[in-house]
Amino acid sequence: MAWHETTVAPDLSTIPPLIEWVEARCQEGGLSGELTFKLMLAIEEAATNVVSYAFAEMPPPHRIQIRIDIDDDRCIAEVVDNGRPFDPSVAAPPDLTGPLEGRDPGGLGIHLIRNMADRIEYRREDGQNRLRIETDRH
Repeated sequence: MAWHETTVAPDLSTIPPLIEWVEARCQEGGLSGELTFKLMLAIEEAATNVVSYAFAEMPPPHRIQIRIDIDDDRCIAEVVDNGRPFDPSVAAPPDLTGPLEGRDPGGLGIHLIRNMADRIEYRREDGQNRLRIETDRH
């Protein structure tokens, strides 16, 4: 597999250029508009969560890498960071049943990632979080 890879600074200002990069890779790979949107949204949420939460009380240097591979059958994105361990694949789903005013904030980003992907997988390896986001090209 030929991975496309980029590294971004752990700052919210780097998210819009990252999403432009993701969109360009999706277009190069011939993904449909719907799959491109899903992948862009999932990566945006994952990267925003890393920037917002992963590095609290963690000494620098802080690193975030995004890898994308698009083949004939699927698209795989991997968000890799050296922040605190956190497995979004086991986070409890948010309560979407109650009135908005009574709900706990947070958890919607992970919920969006789960709904945009066909599969997500997390592993902690060599002091890094690795979130794999996979969508099928149906």
